[in-house]
Amino acid sequence: MAVAASPSLTLPPPAQRATPKPRRRTPPRYVVSWTSAIARSAREGDLPATAAALSAMLSSPAAPAPAPNDVTLHTVLSACAVAPTSPLARPLALSLHALAIKLFPGHLLLCTCLARFYLASRLPHHASSCSASCPSVFDGMPDPDKVSWTALIDGFIKNGRHDVAIYCFHAMLLDGVQPDYVTLVAAISACAELGALGLGMWVHRFVTRQRLEGNIRIVNSLIHMYARCGQVEFARQVFDSMRKRTVVSWNTMIVGFAANGRCTDAIDHFEAMRRKGLKPDTVTFTGVLMACSHAGLTDEGLRYYDAMKAEAEHGITARMEHYGCVVDLLGRAGRLDEAMSVVATMPMRPNEVVLGALLAGCRMHGDVDMAEQLMQYLLKQDPGGDSNYVLLSNIYAAEGKWDGAGKVRSLMKSRGVKKRLGRSAVEIDGGVHEFVCGDRSHPQAEEVFDMLGLLSHEMARHEV
Repeated sequence: MAVAASPSLTLPPPAQRATPKPRRRTPPRYVVSWTSAIARSAREGDLPATAAALSAMLSSPAAPAPAPNDVTLHTVLSACAVAPTSPLARPLALSLHALAIKLFPGHLLLCTCLARFYLASRLPHHASSCSASCPSVFDGMPDPDKVSWTALIDGFIKNGRHDVAIYCFHAMLLDGVQPDYVTLVAAISACAELGALGLGMWVHRFVTRQRLEGNIRIVNSLIHMYARCGQVEFARQVFDSMRKRTVVSWNTMIVGFAANGRCTDAIDHFEAMRRKGLKPDTVTFTGVLMACSHAGLTDEGLRYYDAMKAEAEHGITARMEHYGCVVDLLGRAGRLDEAMSVVATMPMRPNEVVLGALLAGCRMHGDVDMAEQLMQYLLKQDPGGDSNYVLLSNIYAAEGKWDGAGKVRSLMKSRGVKKRLGRSAVEIDGGVHEFVCGDRSHPQAEEVFDMLGLLSHEMARHEV
């Protein structure tokens, strides 16, 4: 080997050599043994046994202080995060939080695990001050990495705080942390839920700059985002640009077309998917049944439903969402008796969505008697849901039965059910602004109402 003679191989001067990381000190044997026992219970999902093993470790007379190391605490905290609804999880995690501050202040992995637990426990204000004014676990991290940021973003999405998730994504980029595909999928999902098209397009551009268009999960998320934002043509362009498509890709496009009223395109893509040799799954049939329902293609939808269940073709067992689509399909067509028959023969108890679809059919075709029967089921199924009360009241009103409408409103009042306010959202310069009827809480409310007044004046002047 003539390595020494090669002019391209030069060793860096000693000052430029990377400083070797200090070796982690091997923990005492008893710590390893106790941690292994704790981890065994944690892997089995037995949180009480995990807590009992930790308690035995801490009270062991052979254990010099400090007994647990960071791996021990991380193991127990991970078990708490997996089972956040357990009555033992919250007090155990809080005590471990105090112990972690005492023994390992600013420990990145422990802080990340604590943040994940608080978010899973619906306590986002303990995870990050992005959603509150109080100090939090995340604020105590020295240098959050991509795993920490991604856990925070994903946790806020699961808590329904999509606006905070987007804020955290911006903060992550400003902090100089490079997101990976998991982070980007989470950020795109938040944009889809908010309907933030501008932010979603900005993330799409970021994906393009990073040359991540080949990542199927990211591209599927982009298709979903554009469809949710009503830009189904953009979704189609992304779909058509894919070199490789999975069943999820086809499903996302089919459901996107159906949800945006492009029913013919949804059915065409369903047939194209079958021609490609891909096997439709439950989500695929939900999309195509939804498309048939919205397009009024009753007989074609029922044929797809029968083909889905037929063992010779697909052999897919109908789920709640399929029954909901079929009931909606028949209800829109005025075939209410058949829709009721489907509900009566379901192998599971119909939920409020299925019954609500049939109730909507009753309203469309003025069948007050069936609507009254359905309300008895709905009051047991979802006694606090306001939408079905309002729907029945509107059915009475449409038929001129004002006494019935008044009784429904009185029933809502006696049960403490209030009609939820409808919300409108508009995106301006990357920010999403929400409004309700008569809302004056927005910082620019006066300007908004002045503009509405001007528009109303112009419309009246031109008799619009």
